[in-house]
Amino acid sequence: MILTNVVPYPPYGGVHLRVFHLLKRVARKHEVTLGCHAWCEAEVESAAQLSHFGIRTVTGLLTVGSWRHFGPAVKAALSGIPPEVVQYQAPALHSLIRHEHFDIVQMEETLLAPYADSIPKGARTKTVLTFHNVHFLQTKRIAGIENALWKRLWQNLNAKFMRRYEPALAERFDRSIAVSEVDRRLLVNATPGLKVTVIPNGVDTRELTCLPAPEEMGSVLFVGTLSYRPCIDGAVWLVREILPILRSQIPNVEIWIVGSGATSEVEALAGEGVFVTGRVTDIRPYYQRATLATAPLRAGGGSRLKILEAMALGRPVVSTTIGAEGLDVPAESIVIADGAEQFAHAIARVLTDTALWHSLARNARRFVEDHHDWEDLAEKQLQIYEDLSAAT
Repeated sequence: MILTNVVPYPPYGGVHLRVFHLLKRVARKHEVTLGCHAWCEAEVESAAQLSHFGIRTVTGLLTVGSWRHFGPAVKAALSGIPPEVVQYQAPALHSLIRHEHFDIVQMEETLLAPYADSIPKGARTKTVLTFHNVHFLQTKRIAGIENALWKRLWQNLNAKFMRRYEPALAERFDRSIAVSEVDRRLLVNATPGLKVTVIPNGVDTRELTCLPAPEEMGSVLFVGTLSYRPCIDGAVWLVREILPILRSQIPNVEIWIVGSGATSEVEALAGEGVFVTGRVTDIRPYYQRATLATAPLRAGGGSRLKILEAMALGRPVVSTTIGAEGLDVPAESIVIADGAEQFAHAIARVLTDTALWHSLARNARRFVEDHHDWEDLAEKQLQIYEDLSAAT
Protein backbone atom coordinates (compact mmCIF):
# COMPACT_ATOMS: atom_id res chain seq x y z
CA MET A 1 0.00 0.00 0.00
CA ILE A 2 1.15 3.52 -0.81
CA LEU A 3 -0.21 6.60 0.99
CA THR A 4 -0.01 10.04 -0.55
CA ASN A 5 -1.19 13.53 0.31
CA VAL A 6 -2.44 14.16 -3.24
CA VAL A 7 -4.44 12.41 -5.92
CA PRO A 8 -1.62 11.73 -8.40
CA TYR A 9 -3.86 11.66 -11.48
CA PRO A 10 -3.76 13.42 -13.79
CA PRO A 11 -0.06 13.94 -13.00
CA TYR A 12 0.88 17.62 -13.24
CA GLY A 13 2.85 18.61 -10.11
CA GLY A 14 6.06 17.37 -8.58
CA VAL A 15 4.65 14.87 -6.07
CA HIS A 16 1.90 13.87 -8.53
CA LEU A 17 4.42 13.03 -11.24
CA ARG A 18 6.74 11.03 -9.01
CA VAL A 19 4.00 9.00 -7.35
CA PHE A 20 2.16 8.30 -10.61
CA HIS A 21 5.16 7.20 -12.64
CA LEU A 22 6.63 4.96 -9.96
CA LEU A 23 3.21 3.64 -8.93
CA LYS A 24 2.13 2.50 -12.39
CA ARG A 25 5.44 0.70 -12.89
CA VAL A 26 5.23 -1.03 -9.51
CA ALA A 27 1.65 -2.09 -10.37
CA ARG A 28 2.96 -4.07 -13.34
CA LYS A 29 4.60 -6.50 -10.92
CA HIS A 30 2.67 -6.18 -7.65
CA GLU A 31 -0.88 -5.79 -6.35
CA VAL A 32 -1.10 -2.14 -5.31
CA THR A 33 -3.55 -0.16 -3.19
CA LEU A 34 -3.22 3.62 -3.18
CA GLY A 35 -4.60 5.57 -0.24
CA CYS A 36 -4.73 9.27 -1.04
CA HIS A 37 -6.06 12.52 0.34
CA ALA A 38 -8.64 14.22 -1.87
CA TRP A 39 -9.47 17.88 -1.57
CA CYS A 40 -12.78 17.87 -3.45
CA GLU A 41 -15.23 15.43 -5.04
CA ALA A 42 -13.67 15.96 -8.47
CA GLU A 43 -10.41 14.55 -7.13
CA VAL A 44 -12.22 11.46 -5.87
CA GLU A 45 -13.36 10.88 -9.45
CA SER A 46 -9.83 11.45 -10.75
CA ALA A 47 -8.46 8.87 -8.30
CA ALA A 48 -10.87 6.27 -9.69
CA GLN A 49 -9.20 6.65 -13.10
CA LEU A 50 -6.10 4.92 -11.73
CA SER A 51 -7.98 1.62 -11.98
CA HIS A 52 -7.04 1.70 -15.68
CA PHE A 53 -3.44 1.13 -14.58
CA GLY A 54 -4.35 -1.76 -12.29
CA ILE A 55 -4.25 0.41 -9.15
CA ARG A 56 -6.96 0.20 -6.51
CA THR A 57 -7.59 3.56 -4.85
CA VAL A 58 -9.15 4.59 -1.55
CA THR A 59 -9.61 8.31 -0.88
CA GLY A 60 -10.05 10.35 2.27
CA LEU A 61 -11.52 13.84 1.94
CA LEU A 62 -9.65 16.58 3.82
CA THR A 63 -10.21 20.22 4.72
CA VAL A 64 -6.96 21.85 5.80
CA GLY A 65 -7.01 24.96 7.98
CA SER A 66 -10.33 24.26 9.70
CA TRP A 67 -10.86 25.72 13.19
CA ARG A 68 -11.45 22.12 14.33
CA HIS A 69 -7.72 21.53 13.97
CA PHE A 70 -6.77 24.21 16.50
CA GLY A 71 -7.21 22.11 19.63
CA PRO A 72 -5.47 19.00 18.23
CA ALA A 73 -2.67 21.20 16.86
CA VAL A 74 -2.00 22.68 20.31
CA LYS A 75 -2.05 19.20 21.84
CA ALA A 76 0.36 17.94 19.19
CA ALA A 77 2.74 20.85 19.78
CA LEU A 78 2.81 20.14 23.51
CA SER A 79 3.75 16.54 22.67
CA GLY A 80 6.61 17.60 20.41
CA ILE A 81 4.73 16.84 17.17
CA PRO A 82 4.62 19.52 14.43
CA PRO A 83 1.17 21.20 14.57
CA GLU A 84 0.84 20.93 10.79
CA VAL A 85 0.67 17.13 10.95
CA VAL A 86 -2.77 16.98 12.58
CA GLN A 87 -4.42 18.47 9.48
CA TYR A 88 -3.41 15.59 7.25
CA GLN A 89 -5.29 12.63 8.71
CA ALA A 90 -8.34 10.98 7.12
CA PRO A 91 -10.39 8.45 9.17
CA ALA A 92 -11.10 6.39 6.04
CA LEU A 93 -7.40 5.75 5.48
CA HIS A 94 -6.71 4.92 9.13
CA SER A 95 -9.56 2.42 8.96
CA LEU A 96 -8.18 0.86 5.79
CA ILE A 97 -4.78 0.26 7.41
CA ARG A 98 -6.33 -1.16 10.57
CA HIS A 99 -8.64 -3.63 8.83
CA GLU A 100 -6.66 -4.87 5.83
CA HIS A 101 -3.29 -6.59 5.76
CA PHE A 102 -0.53 -5.14 3.58
CA ASP A 103 2.94 -6.59 3.17
CA ILE A 104 4.41 -3.10 2.79
CA VAL A 105 2.99 0.32 3.69
CA GLN A 106 4.80 3.28 2.14
CA MET A 107 4.18 6.86 3.27
CA GLU A 108 4.86 9.52 0.66
CA GLU A 109 5.88 12.50 2.84
CA THR A 110 6.56 12.78 6.56
CA LEU A 111 3.21 14.50 7.18
CA LEU A 112 1.58 11.10 6.61
CA ALA A 113 3.78 9.15 9.02
CA PRO A 114 1.09 8.96 11.78
CA TYR A 115 -0.83 6.52 9.59
CA ALA A 116 1.76 3.92 10.58
CA ASP A 117 0.25 3.97 14.07
CA SER A 118 -2.83 2.26 12.64
CA ILE A 119 -0.92 -0.84 11.53
CA PRO A 120 -2.14 -3.61 13.89
CA LYS A 121 0.36 -4.57 16.57
CA GLY A 122 2.02 -7.87 15.75
CA ALA A 123 1.52 -7.44 12.01
CA ARG A 124 4.52 -8.34 9.87
CA THR A 125 3.99 -5.27 7.69
CA LYS A 126 7.15 -3.50 6.58
CA THR A 127 7.15 0.29 6.44
CA VAL A 128 8.78 2.77 4.07
CA LEU A 129 8.92 6.56 4.39
CA THR A 130 9.66 8.81 1.39
CA PHE A 131 11.10 12.29 1.94
CA HIS A 132 9.98 14.31 -1.09
CA ASN A 133 11.48 17.22 0.83
CA VAL A 134 13.23 17.51 4.14
CA HIS A 135 10.54 19.66 5.69
CA PHE A 136 12.65 21.30 8.37
CA LEU A 137 14.82 22.84 5.64
CA GLN A 138 11.94 23.54 3.27
CA THR A 139 9.74 25.32 5.84
CA LYS A 140 12.66 27.36 7.20
CA ARG A 141 13.40 28.65 3.69
CA ILE A 142 9.74 29.38 2.99
CA ALA A 143 9.54 31.39 6.21
CA GLY A 144 12.22 33.65 4.79
CA ILE A 145 10.11 34.64 1.76
CA GLU A 146 6.63 34.84 3.35
CA ASN A 147 5.06 38.30 3.28
CA ALA A 148 2.58 37.88 6.13
CA LEU A 149 3.96 37.91 9.68
CA TRP A 150 1.66 35.13 10.89
CA LYS A 151 2.74 32.90 7.99
CA ARG A 152 6.41 33.49 8.79
CA LEU A 153 5.78 32.61 12.42
CA TRP A 154 3.81 29.47 11.43
CA GLN A 155 6.54 28.25 9.07
CA ASN A 156 9.30 28.92 11.59
CA LEU A 157 7.35 27.10 14.28
CA ASN A 158 6.90 24.04 12.08
CA ALA A 159 10.55 24.17 11.01
CA LYS A 160 11.68 23.98 14.65
CA PHE A 161 9.38 21.05 15.38
CA MET A 162 10.30 19.26 12.15
CA ARG A 163 14.02 19.62 12.89
CA ARG A 164 13.60 17.24 15.83
CA TYR A 165 10.65 15.25 14.52
CA GLU A 166 11.75 14.13 11.03
CA PRO A 167 15.09 12.41 11.76
CA ALA A 168 13.64 10.66 14.82
CA LEU A 169 10.61 9.65 12.79
CA ALA A 170 12.71 7.99 10.12
CA GLU A 171 14.17 5.63 12.74
CA ARG A 172 10.69 4.09 13.21
CA PHE A 173 10.49 2.95 9.59
CA ASP A 174 12.16 -0.09 8.06
CA ARG A 175 13.49 1.98 5.17
CA SER A 176 13.62 5.66 4.23
CA ILE A 177 13.89 7.12 0.73
CA ALA A 178 15.28 10.55 -0.16
CA VAL A 179 15.05 12.18 -3.58
CA SER A 180 18.60 13.53 -3.52
CA GLU A 181 21.99 12.99 -1.94
CA VAL A 182 21.65 16.46 -0.38
CA ASP A 183 18.53 15.37 1.50
CA ARG A 184 20.07 12.02 2.46
CA ARG A 185 23.04 13.78 4.06
CA LEU A 186 20.74 16.16 5.96
CA LEU A 187 18.90 13.21 7.49
CA VAL A 188 21.97 11.11 8.24
CA ASN A 189 23.83 14.05 9.76
CA ALA A 190 20.87 14.62 12.08
CA THR A 191 20.65 10.92 12.96
CA PRO A 192 23.92 9.03 12.30
CA GLY A 193 23.39 5.42 11.24
CA LEU A 194 20.02 6.09 9.62
CA LYS A 195 19.49 3.90 6.53
CA VAL A 196 18.34 6.14 3.68
CA THR A 197 18.23 5.13 0.02
CA VAL A 198 18.36 7.80 -2.70
CA ILE A 199 15.86 7.38 -5.54
CA PRO A 200 15.98 10.61 -7.56
CA ASN A 201 13.09 12.24 -9.35
CA GLY A 202 12.75 11.44 -13.02
CA VAL A 203 11.02 11.82 -16.34
CA ASP A 204 9.52 9.51 -18.93
CA THR A 205 12.09 9.97 -21.68
CA ARG A 206 10.06 7.80 -24.06
CA GLU A 207 7.00 10.00 -23.74
CA LEU A 208 8.85 13.33 -23.56
CA THR A 209 10.83 13.33 -26.79
CA CYS A 210 13.27 16.09 -27.70
CA LEU A 211 11.51 19.01 -29.41
CA PRO A 212 12.95 20.87 -32.42
CA ALA A 213 14.43 24.30 -31.84
CA PRO A 214 11.83 27.09 -31.66
CA GLU A 215 11.24 29.27 -34.70
CA GLU A 216 12.07 32.45 -32.75
CA MET A 217 14.65 32.78 -29.96
CA GLY A 218 12.98 35.15 -27.53
CA SER A 219 10.59 33.29 -25.20
CA VAL A 220 11.32 32.37 -21.56
CA LEU A 221 9.22 29.78 -19.71
CA PHE A 222 8.60 29.22 -16.01
CA VAL A 223 6.51 26.17 -15.05
CA GLY A 224 5.45 25.51 -11.47
CA THR A 225 2.66 25.01 -8.96
CA LEU A 226 1.59 28.63 -8.68
CA SER A 227 -0.09 28.30 -5.29
CA TYR A 228 3.20 27.15 -3.71
CA ARG A 229 4.99 30.01 -1.99
CA PRO A 230 8.47 29.37 -3.51
CA CYS A 231 6.91 29.33 -7.01
CA ILE A 232 4.89 32.49 -6.29
CA ASP A 233 8.06 34.18 -5.10
CA GLY A 234 9.98 32.91 -8.13
CA ALA A 235 7.38 34.20 -10.59
CA VAL A 236 7.24 37.63 -8.93
CA TRP A 237 11.04 37.86 -8.80
CA LEU A 238 11.32 36.85 -12.46
CA VAL A 239 8.88 39.49 -13.68
CA ARG A 240 9.45 42.36 -11.25
CA GLU A 241 13.23 42.25 -10.83
CA ILE A 242 14.84 40.07 -13.50
CA LEU A 243 12.73 41.03 -16.54
CA PRO A 244 13.52 44.79 -16.48
CA ILE A 245 17.25 44.02 -16.56
CA LEU A 246 16.73 41.41 -19.28
CA ARG A 247 14.71 43.84 -21.43
CA SER A 248 17.51 46.37 -21.32
CA GLN A 249 19.46 43.80 -23.35
CA ILE A 250 16.66 42.05 -25.29
CA PRO A 251 13.63 44.41 -25.52
CA ASN A 252 11.16 41.98 -27.12
CA VAL A 253 11.67 39.03 -24.79
CA GLU A 254 8.50 37.22 -23.62
CA ILE A 255 7.84 35.58 -20.26
CA TRP A 256 5.40 32.67 -20.04
CA ILE A 257 4.29 31.52 -16.57
CA VAL A 258 2.45 28.19 -16.67
CA GLY A 259 1.01 26.10 -13.84
CA SER A 260 -1.97 25.29 -11.68
CA GLY A 261 -3.42 27.29 -8.79
CA ALA A 262 -2.21 30.74 -9.82
CA THR A 263 -2.86 33.18 -6.98
CA SER A 264 -4.01 36.76 -7.53
CA GLU A 265 -0.41 37.82 -6.87
CA VAL A 266 0.76 35.72 -9.83
CA GLU A 267 -2.16 36.64 -12.10
CA ALA A 268 -1.35 40.33 -11.53
CA LEU A 269 2.01 39.78 -13.25
CA ALA A 270 0.34 39.38 -16.66
CA GLY A 271 0.90 42.34 -18.95
CA GLU A 272 2.84 43.40 -22.01
CA GLY A 273 4.97 40.42 -23.02
CA VAL A 274 4.12 38.53 -19.82
CA PHE A 275 1.59 35.69 -20.04
CA VAL A 276 0.08 33.75 -17.13
CA THR A 277 -1.84 30.73 -18.43
CA GLY A 278 -2.84 28.77 -15.35
CA ARG A 279 -2.96 24.99 -15.59
CA VAL A 280 -2.74 23.49 -19.10
CA THR A 281 -3.62 19.98 -20.29
CA ASP A 282 -0.53 19.66 -22.48
CA ILE A 283 2.67 21.45 -21.58
CA ARG A 284 4.57 20.57 -24.75
CA PRO A 285 3.27 23.42 -26.96
CA TYR A 286 4.60 25.90 -24.39
CA TYR A 287 8.01 24.25 -24.40
CA GLN A 288 7.95 24.25 -28.19
CA ARG A 289 7.44 28.00 -28.18
CA ALA A 290 10.03 28.57 -25.45
CA THR A 291 13.69 29.21 -26.10
CA LEU A 292 14.61 28.20 -22.58
CA ALA A 293 13.10 27.23 -19.24
CA THR A 294 13.84 28.86 -15.90
CA ALA A 295 13.78 27.84 -12.24
CA PRO A 296 14.06 31.22 -10.44
CA LEU A 297 13.51 29.69 -6.99
CA ARG A 298 14.87 31.21 -3.78
CA ALA A 299 13.29 28.71 -1.37
CA GLY A 300 12.00 25.14 -1.29
CA GLY A 301 13.52 21.70 -1.00
CA GLY A 302 13.72 18.30 -2.65
CA SER A 303 14.50 18.42 -6.36
CA ARG A 304 12.65 20.01 -9.27
CA LEU A 305 10.98 17.65 -11.73
CA LYS A 306 10.21 20.60 -13.99
CA ILE A 307 13.93 21.06 -14.64
CA LEU A 308 14.17 17.42 -15.70
CA GLU A 309 11.04 17.83 -17.85
CA ALA A 310 12.56 20.81 -19.68
CA MET A 311 15.80 18.93 -20.24
CA ALA A 312 13.99 15.89 -21.62
CA LEU A 313 12.16 18.14 -24.09
CA GLY A 314 15.41 19.68 -25.27
CA ARG A 315 15.19 23.09 -23.66
CA PRO A 316 18.17 24.70 -21.91
CA VAL A 317 17.58 25.62 -18.28
CA VAL A 318 18.69 28.68 -16.31
CA SER A 319 18.25 28.09 -12.58
CA THR A 320 19.25 29.43 -9.20
CA THR A 321 21.42 27.24 -7.00
CA ILE A 322 18.40 26.36 -4.85
CA GLY A 323 16.30 25.68 -7.94
CA ALA A 324 18.70 23.00 -9.18
CA GLU A 325 19.62 21.71 -5.72
CA GLY A 326 19.78 17.95 -5.41
CA LEU A 327 19.91 17.17 -9.13
CA ASP A 328 23.72 17.04 -9.49
CA VAL A 329 23.50 18.44 -13.01
CA PRO A 330 26.94 18.90 -14.60
CA ALA A 331 27.93 22.43 -15.58
CA GLU A 332 27.74 21.66 -19.29
CA SER A 333 24.03 20.78 -18.99
CA ILE A 334 22.62 23.80 -17.11
CA VAL A 335 23.32 27.46 -16.35
CA ILE A 336 23.29 28.44 -12.66
CA ALA A 337 22.88 32.08 -11.63
CA ASP A 338 21.94 33.76 -8.35
CA GLY A 339 20.86 37.38 -7.99
CA ALA A 340 18.59 39.27 -10.38
CA GLU A 341 21.36 40.80 -12.48
CA GLN A 342 23.27 37.55 -12.86
CA PHE A 343 20.08 35.65 -13.68
CA ALA A 344 19.08 38.18 -16.37
CA HIS A 345 22.54 38.08 -17.94
CA ALA A 346 22.47 34.26 -17.96
CA ILE A 347 19.13 34.23 -19.78
CA ALA A 348 20.38 36.81 -22.29
CA ARG A 349 23.50 34.77 -22.96
CA VAL A 350 21.53 31.60 -23.75
CA LEU A 351 19.03 33.53 -25.89
CA THR A 352 21.75 35.07 -28.04
CA ASP A 353 24.42 32.35 -28.25
CA THR A 354 23.15 29.70 -30.67
CA ALA A 355 26.12 27.38 -30.16
CA LEU A 356 25.66 27.48 -26.37
CA TRP A 357 21.91 26.87 -26.77
CA HIS A 358 22.44 23.70 -28.83
CA SER A 359 25.19 22.44 -26.53
CA LEU A 360 23.06 22.87 -23.41
CA ALA A 361 20.02 21.25 -25.01
CA ARG A 362 22.01 18.24 -26.25
CA ASN A 363 23.89 17.69 -22.98
CA ALA A 364 20.77 18.11 -20.84
CA ARG A 365 18.83 15.52 -22.83
CA ARG A 366 21.68 13.03 -22.50
CA PHE A 367 21.88 13.71 -18.75
CA VAL A 368 18.23 12.82 -18.08
CA GLU A 369 18.41 9.75 -20.30
CA ASP A 370 21.43 8.45 -18.37
CA HIS A 371 20.38 9.33 -14.82
CA HIS A 372 16.68 10.20 -14.47
CA ASP A 373 14.51 7.84 -16.49
CA TRP A 374 11.51 6.51 -14.55
CA GLU A 375 12.01 2.95 -15.83
CA ASP A 376 15.42 2.74 -14.20
CA LEU A 377 14.29 4.49 -11.03
CA ALA A 378 11.31 2.15 -10.63
CA GLU A 379 13.72 -0.79 -10.56
CA LYS A 380 15.40 0.78 -7.53
CA GLN A 381 12.03 1.11 -5.83
CA LEU A 382 11.18 -2.52 -6.60
CA GLN A 383 14.54 -3.63 -5.22
CA ILE A 384 13.69 -2.04 -1.88
CA TYR A 385 10.46 -4.05 -1.76
CA GLU A 386 12.35 -7.25 -2.58
CA ASP A 387 14.90 -6.58 0.16
CA LEU A 388 12.17 -5.91 2.74
CA SER A 389 10.20 -9.00 1.72
CA ALA A 390 13.30 -11.18 1.97
CA ALA A 391 13.92 -9.89 5.49
CA THR A 392 10.42 -10.85 6.69
